Amino acid sequence: MEQVTCQLRTVSEIIREYDVQQIDLLKVDVERSELDVLLGIEEQDWQKIKQVVMEVHNLDGRIEKITALLKEHGLSEITVEQEPFLKGYENFNLYALRQKS
Repeated sequence: MEQVTCQLRTVSEIIREYDVQQIDLLKVDVERSELDVLLGIEEQDWQKIKQVVMEVHNLDGRIEKITALLKEHGLSEITVEQEPFLKGYENFNLYALRQKS
């Protein structure tokens, strides 16, 4: 097994570095660290995110935690689906959309 060291940055650090004003679609696929990615978004940056698509590994009630966090930050239209061939596994797709104001 090869060990690789890499630099980790939060979504908010990248938003600041590139002066991002709006994120039309945030796609997250990070193999069991989905909640960590969302927790790295600072309060002032949530309004910049219009949609989220993510693969969620539903461990320890993670779908419920992520859904609550997204709703808390205004992404109220949330759909969770599982591919039929993944039935019995923990992998789900989550789609969240901010309602237009």
